Amino acid sequence: MKISSRLASFKYSLAYKTLLYINKNNPRTEAYKNEGLKLLAGKVARLPENIAFKPSFTPKSSCIKAFDKLYIFISKSNLKKPESERYDSLIHEIGHWLHFQNLPSPAERKTAWRNVNLNKIHTEVSPRAASDSKEFVAEVFKWLIKGKTFDEYIMNLYKQLRGPQVK
Repeated sequence: MKISSRLASFKYSLAYKTLLYINKNNPRTEAYKNEGLKLLAGKVARLPENIAFKPSFTPKSSCIKAFDKLYIFISKSNLKKPESERYDSLIHEIGHWLHFQNLPSPAERKTAWRNVNLNKIHTEVSPRAASDSKEFVAEVFKWLIKGKTFDEYIMNLYKQLRGPQVK
């Protein structure tokens, strides 16, 4: 294992643990997490135990896979969003979290993504979904959780990329 990989893994682990500690007794982030996870309860097989909250001035949320560890980072800026989109980032990142546990190989993803209709994905799912196969899965997952249905083309691609099952 390369030193740079170990350092990156250590960096994410330290950041995650630090943010968990900082927000340990924060009623706003705890309420957000509980409400967000409640939206997903019963719709997916597993949910993460912890979510780290980044300061609002870091608006980008993310799910990071470092070796065998998965870290979800949510920006506190999401707490201020309108109700209709408040949990979109959380659901999207949990979609990544679930997908990373059953991720097809890079070759399989490349094969599945090779001839996709990017215009259809851009229009029917989102511009972000058209950027790459991992974003496609997370975006479709988010919309499925929110109750949107997709045609056979989108759902077949989602299944081919091993998107998380939504009940």
